[in-house]
Order: sequence, then C-alpha cells, then structure tokens
Amino acid sequence: MINYTPLIVTIILSYIPSFAWLGFVLSQDVHPEKSTDIAKAFILGSFLAVPIVIFAVWGREVLDILLITIPDTLSKFIFGAVAEEIFKGAFVYWFAISTSRWDEPIDTFVYAATLALGFAGIENLAYVLQYYKDNFEAIQQLLVLRAFTSLLIHIISSFLFTYGLVLYFKYNHKINGIWLALAGIIFHGLWNLVIGLSNGTGGAIIVGFYFIICIPIFVGMVFTIKHLRLKSR
Repeated sequence: MINYTPLIVTIILSYIPSFAWLGFVLSQDVHPEKSTDIAKAFILGSFLAVPIVIFAVWGREVLDILLITIPDTLSKFIFGAVAEEIFKGAFVYWFAISTSRWDEPIDTFVYAATLALGFAGIENLAYVLQYYKDNFEAIQQLLVLRAFTSLLIHIISSFLFTYGLVLYFKYNHKINGIWLALAGIIFHGLWNLVIGLSNGTGGAIIVGFYFIICIPIFVGMVFTIKHLRLKSR
C-alpha cells in the first residue's frame, strides 16, 4: 500500500506560511469580508498559477518560432514579474474591485494580498514537493525562509500593482496609478534578479535588497494600509 501521509503533510505545510500571513491581512480589514469571498480569492490565486505557466511556456515558444532572442534576465522579467503581476492584478480587479465586494478602500489590500497568498501557497508547494520524501528538515527551513522573503514580496508587489489599478480606474488618478502599478512590477522584477545574483554571492545581496529596498517599501505599505483603514471607517 502506498503511504500518502508525507505528501499530505507536505501540502499542508506548504500553505501554512500563506495562512499565517492571511491572518495579518484579515486583521487589517475594517468591515470583514465574507469568509466565502476570502476563500474564493485565495483559491483563485492558487489556480492562477496555471494560466501564468501556460503564458510563459507559449510566450517563449512564440519567440523561438519568430527567431527572436532576448537576454535571459529580460525573459525572466517578462514571463515572471510582468506576467504574474498583470494576471494577479487583472483577476483581483475582475473578482473584487469591479464588483460589490469592493465597498471600502481597505478592500484593495485585503483582496490583493489574499489572492497573492493563494498564488504563493501553490508556489511553495511546487518548491517543496521535491523534498517531501526524504528531507523534512529542508522543507521546514525553506518554508520559514520563503515566509519572510517570497511571500512578503508577493504581498507588496500585488498590493502596489492593484492599488495602481484602483487609482487609475476608480479614482481617475491616471499618472499615479500607472507609476504605482509599474512600481509593483519593477519591485517584483528586482527581487527575481536578486535571487538570481545571490547564487554566486551568498545571502549578502538579499540582505542588501531587504534593507535598502524591501523594508522601506514595506513601511510605506503599512502607512498606506493605515490610511486606507481610516478612509474605510
């Protein structure tokens, strides 16, 4: 008989960091959303990995057919940061912001972060499945590390991009909306670049990224959340 217990435990563990961050996200809501809507947004984020992967595969194949060669860094930026933020932002806008679910400013953060955490959860699972059979300690270390790195990056970048859409479409702040959405993509792209460069430099470049870029933007996001909460009361 096949023992599926390690696999089931691995799947559960993969989503624990997302659920932990989700607790923080929901605590920021002024008038809590329906639990079913939050669950749908989270699940939608998980399934969103499918069209993003398909887009990346087909996109690269199209470039090959057209004999177009682009640098690997640019390819990762287009099919990574750009594709992910556009897909996530579009689905948040479709699912929540363009509907009656979005009835107060703080909902921008709640739904953007919830969907991003669903996506981060399935991304975690993809990473740890390679270890689930024989290296439980490696899984724990990886998930703790990603909880404070990749998951936080997903929350920030998705919020920046989605808030940019809200400013553009809801408040008619076109220029600010465009710049904020671009900031979300660039922030995500820089993180991907840092991860790639860190392979040869250890963790020094990641630490530098955190102190110089990530922490200041995170602090700015916290103040923005506070502002949105005040407007939602």
